[in-house]
Amino acid sequence: MSYEPYTYRNDPAVPSFDDSKPLVIFDGHCVLCSSGVQWMMARDPDGEAVFAAVQEPVPRALYVHYGLDPDAFDTFMVLADGKPFLRWRSVCKAAGLMPAPWNWLGALGRMVPDVIGDAVYDFVQRNRIGWFGARETCFAPDAAIKSRFLALR
Repeated sequence: MSYEPYTYRNDPAVPSFDDSKPLVIFDGHCVLCSSGVQWMMARDPDGEAVFAAVQEPVPRALYVHYGLDPDAFDTFMVLADGKPFLRWRSVCKAAGLMPAPWNWLGALGRMVPDVIGDAVYDFVQRNRIGWFGARETCFAPDAAIKSRFLALR
């Protein structure tokens, strides 16, 4: 699905936020998701992306804006250049934000047809909590990385 860029800026239900950098939205309760964010930050020292848990107000509003249910988190989202990337494309986009050699994974992933990539994504998404667990509270960043989180900027 293709989206027009920056449509959320005209939606009064979406609080304004700094969208000058790509925003990676993840499930803050999911151990796999939170670990993935920590992994990305460790390999992206220049801070090419900003992160936010879907449980926060701006990401929740963005999910609703794009017709997604933030309470039934079933897709990771990367918001870049005003457009949302969902499911398999979000993983590829997130990898593409990283420095080499990690961005090569994003390029390789984009070569996989969406129907196959989304099927793999959906399988992992359905099983992530059973395989990796969940936290009662969202991942809490330490002082060194707080500036990388939308809600803490």
